[in-house]
Amino acid sequence: MIGGLLRFAFAVVAVLGVLAGAFELGLRAAGARPRMAAEQSHVVPDGWTGFRLRPGISGDEAFATNDLGMHAPRSYTLAPPPDSLRVAVLGSSVVYGLATGFADTIPGVVERELQAAGHRAEVLNFGTHAFTIVNLSALLQAYVHQFQPDVVVVVVDLQVGFPDWPAVPPGASALDEEIERLGWWEALLKRGSGRSALLALFDDPRPARRWIRRATGLPLQPRSRQAPSRQPEARSPLPVPAVLTAGGSPTASSPESVRAYEEGRERELAAPMAAMAAFSAEKSILLYFVTPYGPYFDPTEDELAHMDVHGFLEESVRVHGSERAALAAEVELITRVTRRVAAHGSVQVIDMLEASRGSSLRISSDFTEDGVHLSPTGNAALGKLIAARIVRDVKGRSGDGD
Repeated sequence: MIGGLLRFAFAVVAVLGVLAGAFELGLRAAGARPRMAAEQSHVVPDGWTGFRLRPGISGDEAFATNDLGMHAPRSYTLAPPPDSLRVAVLGSSVVYGLATGFADTIPGVVERELQAAGHRAEVLNFGTHAFTIVNLSALLQAYVHQFQPDVVVVVVDLQVGFPDWPAVPPGASALDEEIERLGWWEALLKRGSGRSALLALFDDPRPARRWIRRATGLPLQPRSRQAPSRQPEARSPLPVPAVLTAGGSPTASSPESVRAYEEGRERELAAPMAAMAAFSAEKSILLYFVTPYGPYFDPTEDELAHMDVHGFLEESVRVHGSERAALAAEVELITRVTRRVAAHGSVQVIDMLEASRGSSLRISSDFTEDGVHLSPTGNAALGKLIAARIVRDVKGRSGDGD
């Protein structure tokens, strides 16, 4: 009896192994690969901003940081040089300059253009991967102002425009308690995803979900997370998930649900932006917000599939009905909030909405394929525009204008 059970168990394991091997070969034939093994993290925990870039990363210029954790070839003193114009540029990896040398980043271009215009300029690169407007607001108020910048430029790209608030623990916790603890299954997937395309798929199913949506038309969406229990708030109702048409495609929610969703998004985004505006005004810092610039209004299906925007849009798709509609709506919303905050404070806006409407991956070399990051050409174009605005406004502020 026991021998029969053992033989049966062995046969089941053998069949599962063959199936897993077949799936692995099929995934690799389709282009899936195991996830690359993680190297030492390029970020370190930070009590004010959540995390920041690891200082002193050497090697390839595209990934190097100075002793202050900036993507820069040298260090900076807190006090600016005499008679200089110091500019701080804040943002996500778009400002950092993903896989880009120092001179070709947006801050690098701004510094070069300001110096060409006759200013003794220093431009500090505070771009940090995965930062949102919440991180940037904390960064400005905790660190950036200590460098005494005359000008602060905040590049509000899609990453920045989706606030990510830190979790509130039930009580004070030690730093090591903030490190995520994985169960045995999660740990197995993390370790195995470096060797197996199949385990990498289990660990992060988003690429497969997007591929299945494109191949079959099935409206696959992430599993909704159950919200933690809390006292009811006096606020607009939550958006109703998008309904499905007879053909299985999602359609937009009701106008009331769309309005409720957008009102909530606007409040979440406006609050940290308004805090930055008020803080800069008290510090006599000239503050600029740059609205999103990208190929967001006319992508083909293939272009949209390769854009690195899907993680930002999952909730918005449920409301607007499709990724295409959600992408355009979110860019317009971020721009609308930026304009409104600027209208109520001493903030300048470099508005890229119309430039985005007229752009696409097919006609412009300003963008990378992921639809979020700019190419060196795009960095140069945006950097020159920012520098020209600063030159004009600083000249008018000093009383030398027309």
